[in-house]
Amino acid sequence: MQKKLKLLLVNIAILFVGIILIELFFGGWFNESNELNNLGIIRDAKFEFDVRHLYDTKNPIITYSRDSYGLRGISTFNQPEKITILTVGGSTTDQRYIDDIQTWQTVLEKEFQRKNQNIFVSNAGVDGQSTFGHVKSTEIWFPKIEKLRPKVILFYVGINDFYRVSDDSKFDEIAITESKSVKSQIKDKSAIYNAYRKIRGMQKAQKFEVGHRRIDFSRVQYTKEEILNEKLLEIYDEKNLKAFKSRIQQLVTYTKRINAIPVFVTQPSLHYKLRNDKLFGTELIQYLEDKYAYNGIGYYRLLNKLNEAITEVAGPKLVIDLTNDNDWHVTDFYDYFHNTPTGAKKLGKKIYQKINERALLK
Repeated sequence: MQKKLKLLLVNIAILFVGIILIELFFGGWFNESNELNNLGIIRDAKFEFDVRHLYDTKNPIITYSRDSYGLRGISTFNQPEKITILTVGGSTTDQRYIDDIQTWQTVLEKEFQRKNQNIFVSNAGVDGQSTFGHVKSTEIWFPKIEKLRPKVILFYVGINDFYRVSDDSKFDEIAITESKSVKSQIKDKSAIYNAYRKIRGMQKAQKFEVGHRRIDFSRVQYTKEEILNEKLLEIYDEKNLKAFKSRIQQLVTYTKRINAIPVFVTQPSLHYKLRNDKLFGTELIQYLEDKYAYNGIGYYRLLNKLNEAITEVAGPKLVIDLTNDNDWHVTDFYDYFHNTPTGAKKLGKKIYQKINERALLK
């Protein structure tokens, strides 16, 4: 019995030492670089991806580059002082499988420069990030980029927050201050916690089909009938929207504090279609928390609740609504959320038009 107990204690001690070593080597406790890695920030990297499995293109090998600050953008590469517009969002902002020269940020920048406006656009999108991650970026990542002084921070948000149906109010009570709670410090710096978080995120992405994959939309059935669990609607109204608005407010507060203008762009999806003033949604029924049913029209309704929350916090002038734009087609997306180069070009031009109409940079 004593030998077994001794063996157990030795194994526990070895496990404990192993955890400590992992945290020391890979955690962000003493290394700021590791802290950014935990946020999913890719820096000083260049990749080539074969995208022929996602969409048809004459040039199937695309280039994806990030500078030493973790930002994506050809004209601003390693020159954060040049950035006029910083774009923040998840995978639809990051655009992992769109070439550097075809991202909607590149299109947006070219539209400005075509009109002789010396505007430079940089991409701070991080695959999988929701507004939780964007708040952390304003706390941990952006302050480390010393010369970053954008005039506009453009947040392309909504889709990744759609799937959060629990009460996140405790998180939102964490103020952006110099003194953080112990729990928040652990979440920011722990390598093991962040490995767990990433694995959980990948599982969610696979479950809700928000990962990158090609969809044959000719086989997708759409309906005019709405399916939306009333309890899910109640949770959104009572819990999710309150927490979501708190995170949006933190993003607005940070942006104004650095003397920039916060602009929010709502996101389109092919889970629904707007045609001749009629709404059609995907027929397939999905479930949040494995019990709350919704289809494409239910998805559209809840996504617009998030959009209304953004508008309530930021004000209508600072919100560009593309969720309700009826000019989206199957050629613009390779799955329900991610743009093809054709869609990225359309998106960049639409954002330029709205910013120009509202004179946000004059």
